[in-house]
Amino acid sequence: MKNFLKIAVASAVALCACSDGDKVAGTATDTENMITAEVSGSVVRTDGSYAKNAVVRMARIYDESENLSVPEFVEVRTDTAGVFAFDSAIADTFQLAVVDEDAEEISYMPRVTAASKEDFEKIKLEKAAVFGGVLFYEEVTEPAVPVGSHFMVYMPGMPFTQSVFAGDSFSMMIPAGTWWFGFCPGDPQIVAKLKDSGVADSLIYRVWNMDSVEVEPGDTLLTGPFLWSTESEVDSLMNQPEEQTPVSRISGRVACKNAKECAGVEVMAITDLFGFGFAGDVSEFVAETTTDSLGRWWLPVPSEIPADSFRVEFRAVGKVPGMGLSRYVMKSEVEALEDTLDLGTVELSKPSGLNSRIALVIDKQDSSQSDNCMMNSVVIGAKGTAHFVRAVTCKPLSIAEIPSGEQELVLYSGDAKVISTLQDAEMAFDEYVVSVFVNLPEGDVLEWQGMTYTPPALPKSVK
Repeated sequence: MKNFLKIAVASAVALCACSDGDKVAGTATDTENMITAEVSGSVVRTDGSYAKNAVVRMARIYDESENLSVPEFVEVRTDTAGVFAFDSAIADTFQLAVVDEDAEEISYMPRVTAASKEDFEKIKLEKAAVFGGVLFYEEVTEPAVPVGSHFMVYMPGMPFTQSVFAGDSFSMMIPAGTWWFGFCPGDPQIVAKLKDSGVADSLIYRVWNMDSVEVEPGDTLLTGPFLWSTESEVDSLMNQPEEQTPVSRISGRVACKNAKECAGVEVMAITDLFGFGFAGDVSEFVAETTTDSLGRWWLPVPSEIPADSFRVEFRAVGKVPGMGLSRYVMKSEVEALEDTLDLGTVELSKPSGLNSRIALVIDKQDSSQSDNCMMNSVVIGAKGTAHFVRAVTCKPLSIAEIPSGEQELVLYSGDAKVISTLQDAEMAFDEYVVSVFVNLPEGDVLEWQGMTYTPPALPKSVK
């Protein structure tokens, strides 16, 4: 199954969780059809202990034309002995779901009756499966109705739902099996305004199914990212035919040493591994995205990869600064990519620094080279990072806030015209770029004696 998944358009829509009516998900406002019979029982966990403070939901059973919504439901919590009780049944036949967040266990009964007390007299939980991802909200043009950032992820026709803010992750416990999932604005009034403004239902309500994938108890299904928009242009991107260019992305997760996840970490794809393209005296870190509340991030595959590979750099700013680098991603890995390439987890560490000096060594066999230090500027930096500086030979140089650990330092002429000329002449790379490996101490500065620099010999045709 592809990791970057398509949100299919729902063909039938009921009005409840994402409704323009007066009913709100999780409440039972229509009590005329309530059955006046108490529904009670108990819940136990897989280890045999009482499931205290678990959520028990009683939901209506919707017919086929309404099965793409969150059904109307009422909920109670179990006491310390795992006992729950509803004053009355919501209907003569109903759904019953139990979610125990503390134990991460669940139970789902799709069809029970108030009379069949043996079904819920002692409900035994099982390990929950988890469905998670990230939901983005994107509009190509300014929308007629501001949608806001609050959305709803739900299981159509079932009493399982989760609120999510645009750009953030969601994680929802679900029963084992193969399911459909719905996505829509979380505010019913927003849905009503969208309808009144003429937005089609197919652009308001979206569903995605797991196809042939079946999650088992205890499994985690992390997918996406999902994209919600009322713009048909964006919608066509998510539902493009197989013959069109597929969407390709890179993703991963950032971990902090003192926390389970790192939210708000800045992320930048480094395609200019040697810093040839930077202007000025110091290269800049330009954040392309930030990690969500679970430390996860997504980026499109870079459109241009000048070298044979690229990597991703991470920077956390604030009271506890941290930095990190992904592995090198080979161009061949993403050239024919049709989904999302997971680069794994990167743990941040305290940044390092480098103080050094570049000694000028003149090739006496080349009379065109100057022995004037001031005339020989150089560029030095860590390969595959956003940390390069331009300096003059024979003078001290400093690079601050650089990822720690083993780094490959590269050195070449600071004159962009010289580099361009050498590249156009197809001179051997190691003739004008030299490198050396150093180990930068975490949270400290490396005082390093430096490298030697010999100005490159330009082709005779351009001297």
